[in-house]
Amino acid sequence: MLMTSKQRNPYIDESEDCAKLLYISGPDLFSYIYNLSEPQIYELFKVFYNKSGNTFSKENIIVEEENGKIRGLILAHPVSYLKRFLINELKCIRDTKKGLLSFLIALFKMFFRIRIVFYYPQLKNDELYICNLAVFKEYRRNGIATKLLKKSEELAIKKGLHNLSLYVEIDNSIAKKVYEKYGFQEVEKAVFPVKYNKHNLFGFYKMIKRIGH
Repeated sequence: MLMTSKQRNPYIDESEDCAKLLYISGPDLFSYIYNLSEPQIYELFKVFYNKSGNTFSKENIIVEEENGKIRGLILAHPVSYLKRFLINELKCIRDTKKGLLSFLIALFKMFFRIRIVFYYPQLKNDELYICNLAVFKEYRRNGIATKLLKKSEELAIKKGLHNLSLYVEIDNSIAKKVYEKYGFQEVEKAVFPVKYNKHNLFGFYKMIKRIGH
């Protein structure tokens, strides 16, 4: 059988695979911020996936597939969209809660934990932010991440942006090498306070690839 691969936007019925890949891209961070179990985070991502105008909408996702089987995913969007996306994510979370009190409790817990983002290196409006990149374990080391990064670069050019940006965990040397091989450079390092280490959160490098320079 001829094996063919391509990169494309995902379909409505591919939310399950996309939710799993999103979780794989940052399990410790997602578990900390949302304070939910892995299956519950999948369900939340599915809600985000099918709603337009938020970070995790399918409209911001590109998948790599081979003969209909999704093998990897990249999620990227202009930094200038972040504020609007956050507001819409809160609306999505509200819609999943039964009653105002339930929503306010969930909101309080999330806002308490989301303060961790204040330690992140700053993003800039001339950047296309690569929020998530993940490949299923059985398909790694096949150049899939590089193909997806290339698609994000094409998107940045289309939108008139001159930089790709991303965060990578300071303890994830394998991913950092993949990004460096593609042309990303470390521009800043953020080390989290010790209190976050018990959640396996130690800090991030901000990496940039300049386009057309």
